[in-house]
Amino acid sequence: MYNTGFGADERLKAYAESVSEFRLPRWDKIPTLGLYMDQVVTVIEQTLSPIIGFDGEAIITPAMVNNYVKLGMVQKPDKKKYSREHIASLIVITILKQATAIGDIRLGIDTVLQSGEMDTCYDNFCDYVERAVRKVAGSVISTEDTVEINFSFNSAHAMMTMAVCSFATKIFTAKMLSIVRENSHTAEVNSSK
Repeated sequence: MYNTGFGADERLKAYAESVSEFRLPRWDKIPTLGLYMDQVVTVIEQTLSPIIGFDGEAIITPAMVNNYVKLGMVQKPDKKKYSREHIASLIVITILKQATAIGDIRLGIDTVLQSGEMDTCYDNFCDYVERAVRKVAGSVISTEDTVEINFSFNSAHAMMTMAVCSFATKIFTAKMLSIVRENSHTAEVNSSK
């Protein structure tokens, strides 16, 4: 493993261990009552903050949600209230935008939804994300582990697998860069003393 100094390897391994236990809420665990915008943002921030949002960057904002609605990626809320379908869609979009162009996400979602109902597709997506994150985390925790990716011949599932694998490697890259930036700052502070 590449040594980025100041205990970086240990911090990256600790991150890998924590995210290997990460679980997304399944369809039946997403709130069914309509939520207002600030509540939606809070739910998504709390859901995804263990794996993304380094360096204090916002995971999702009301402006982002409004843009997704304007782009037709998410349905308009009903009387300013967001449903389970909205929240699930926003979780998927927030994850996929970490590794996929925003314009391609809608096409990918539409392709996957052709293979089943939204609740089943969302739960399958959660399974794919968790497996991809665990595989990459395993390769960080143990240098003997290798990341193996198995694709089915179903193009929708292969596309989902590739997208979530890109996401998993991207979040680890982002975490490593966050550690390097933090270490650089610490080194600068220490050298100026």
